[in-house]
Amino acid sequence: MVIPVKQVSSRDRRVARVVELVTRDLARRTTLTEAAEVAGLDRSYFSRRFRQITGMTFLAWNARIRISEAKRLLTVLDLSITAIAASVGYTDVTTFERVFRRVEGVSPREHRLLISKME
Repeated sequence: MVIPVKQVSSRDRRVARVVELVTRDLARRTTLTEAAEVAGLDRSYFSRRFRQITGMTFLAWNARIRISEAKRLLTVLDLSITAIAASVGYTDVTTFERVFRRVEGVSPREHRLLISKME
C-alpha cells in the first residue's frame, strides 16, 4: 500500500520509513509504540500524523497491508492457512481469520475457494 504524497516533509519521511519497515518484513509484528520510535516521534503525534497521511490509523493500515499480502499468498501458493497467517505476522490463526474476515468480508478459506472458482 502506497502512501499518497502531496508534499513530503521531514515528518512525512519518518512515517514513510515506518511504512517501508513494516512492508519489508510483514512477519514481524510492529506495534504503534515501535513505529513511533522508528519515526522518532511521540506516539500520539505519530498516530495523528500517520492518519493524516494515509487516511487510516496505524493499526488499521497494518492489518490491511498484512491481509493484502495474505490474499496474494492464498492466490499463488498452496500453503496452509496457518502458514500464511504466520508469514504475515499472525501467531494465532484464529486472530488472523477474524481480522481477515473483518477486512475482506470472507474467511481466508472462503477467499481461496472464490479465487479457485474464478480460475
